[in-house]
Amino acid sequence: MVSDNYNMYIGISTNFDKHFIYPIHGMSIGETMLKWKLLALFSFSLLAIISSADERVTLFLAAEHYPPYEMKEPINGLRGFDYEVTIKALTLAGYETEIEFLPWNRVMQYARKGIVLGVLSCAFNDERENYIIFSDPISEAVDGFYVRKDFSGLQPISLEDVKGQRLGSVFGYASTQELESFGFKPMIARNTEMAVSLLLKKRFDYLYIGQQSTDFIIKELGVSGQLNFYPIHRIEYHLCFSKKYQGIELIVKAFNAALLVLRKNGTYQTIHDKYK
Repeated sequence: MVSDNYNMYIGISTNFDKHFIYPIHGMSIGETMLKWKLLALFSFSLLAIISSADERVTLFLAAEHYPPYEMKEPINGLRGFDYEVTIKALTLAGYETEIEFLPWNRVMQYARKGIVLGVLSCAFNDERENYIIFSDPISEAVDGFYVRKDFSGLQPISLEDVKGQRLGSVFGYASTQELESFGFKPMIARNTEMAVSLLLKKRFDYLYIGQQSTDFIIKELGVSGQLNFYPIHRIEYHLCFSKKYQGIELIVKAFNAALLVLRKNGTYQTIHDKYK
């Protein structure tokens, strides 16, 4: 359990040897070493603002159980593609990582208060920008409407199409905030499982939510054949860093640089391929 107060110590090795550099696909060994040297520069900058240069940092992050992006416990040996990419990138950048799983509303409260350094699989919105620095995109999702297969209502292609309809969404999700910004008043479920159950019980007719995670949960619930999905738009997910931390901008830069390495050397795609 992450406590409200803890000390952070950063110590990152910058002694890179070409014999231990894993070449990035499409780059020469010299270009690869340059990439690592750039990461080393981030390390030196961080050392200027910390109290101990001998200990490897542990970053405390928070996440919701949100398969297939991140799972509290392994499912078929997998922890989620955003979970794996985040751990790999932060390890590459020189950090240890601990991730605590919490309900989504508490996850965002912890980020707002600075109790955790960052939050996994977090979409951009204007309100979050007040207390969050968004990393480069780590994944994406398609937001849209689930309806019951026996529902004979209209098939939406935009939010405007569902004006006056009975809508549902999940508390704290960016999709819910989007509906509310358009003036809608959806029925709010506390999690995705409850939202799917309420839709099937005809408490509302349109569930607005991200497809990838919801499809995973629908499959687990055994109701895949009972619902249709109508996509509306694509969104990006980020690792969301709390602005509460002094020097956080340098940590974000180190993470983004390491994420780019994972994309270039094929590790990012290898992780995602396991979930197809």
